[in-house]
Amino acid sequence: MKNMLRLVTVCMLGLALLFVGCSKNEPCETDPASIEDARAEVQTAQGQLDSAKTELQSAEAQKKDLNNKLSNLPDKGELEDQLYTLKKGSGR
Repeated sequence: MKNMLRLVTVCMLGLALLFVGCSKNEPCETDPASIEDARAEVQTAQGQLDSAKTELQSAEAQKKDLNNKLSNLPDKGELEDQLYTLKKGSGR
């Protein structure tokens, strides 16, 4: 009995929505100039994003080069030994 009542309720709601339908869309009150301005802003932002990506890639390449140079530097102990040898040889 409950299932039959639910079925009838769903069918009645479906029929009501079928006859009522959806409401009409409101007219668009957006100024075409503002749409074009927004498009121009998007293009500008896209250009800035592209340049920022290029700068990021350049900075990452510089970081990689500096890390490679840093890893190739001699150890501090080696430098101190060389300095000691140079001082010893110069008579200090």
